[in-house]
Amino acid sequence: MTLLPTLGVASCLGGPMRTCGHAADMLYDEFARQAAERQCLQLQWHRVYPDHHGLKEEKLAKLNQSISRFTRYWTEQNQAFLVIGGDHSCALGTWGGVLNGLQQPGKFGLIWLDAHMDAHTFATSPSGNIHGMPLAALLGRADKKLAAMYPSSDFIKPENLILIGVRSYEPQEYALLKQAAVNIIFAEQIDRLAPVLMKAVDKLSLSCQVIGISIDLDVIDPADAPGVETPVQDGIKAIELLEALSLINRHPKILGLEISEFNPENDSENKTLHLMKAIIEAFYGETL
Repeated sequence: MTLLPTLGVASCLGGPMRTCGHAADMLYDEFARQAAERQCLQLQWHRVYPDHHGLKEEKLAKLNQSISRFTRYWTEQNQAFLVIGGDHSCALGTWGGVLNGLQQPGKFGLIWLDAHMDAHTFATSPSGNIHGMPLAALLGRADKKLAAMYPSSDFIKPENLILIGVRSYEPQEYALLKQAAVNIIFAEQIDRLAPVLMKAVDKLSLSCQVIGISIDLDVIDPADAPGVETPVQDGIKAIELLEALSLINRHPKILGLEISEFNPENDSENKTLHLMKAIIEAFYGETL
């Protein structure tokens, strides 16, 4: 049986909804329903919670510091891990912590599966929601207010970041990523996800010692994953994502997997919840 360190981030502070913070607890229950003798993967759960007092930005800064302490430790131990958000602002803590834990942070690569670009700053965001800003901070292009929520002084090199599945964005964040020369693979460019994802992993493996994968569940078509905060039509089919992840199952350079933006209020018959479990098992489960 595989034991997988898992961090549940019980927060919706970075987005507009108030239920995505329940993802970890619901996933815990979903795994617990499976009989112990049938489990080949056991999640070792830890939880972080936001403070109840203070400004939202202050609470997010403290929360990301807490997240980063876990992922820094696992990175230093070269221990594969799983993070379950919350909204996608948790990526500030997840990958900031990984960068803190690496002796050579310049050799970290990140694959970002998302319907959105998440590269706004407070100066450009039409909503002011921080879950649409993590990549700007991770690239070192945050404004002062956003930078205060980021728990690292290291950043991802633009050439070591690959976005996959994008189909909804604003001109300002596109301009930021284009100016940085980040590789963006739009949903309309994807025929099958498996070769696209494998090519991204192979590309980053050439220059990176460690790779992370961050999945916003809205990268998946709403027909397969209705339980997300900001659904966008014409996404990747769930079966394609599961196939692609199974082909890079426990890849030696991929240290961490992050899943975010589950919204149970929008879910239908627990379809998205079941899919989250399947995603984890496809990547971290035992292969035949």
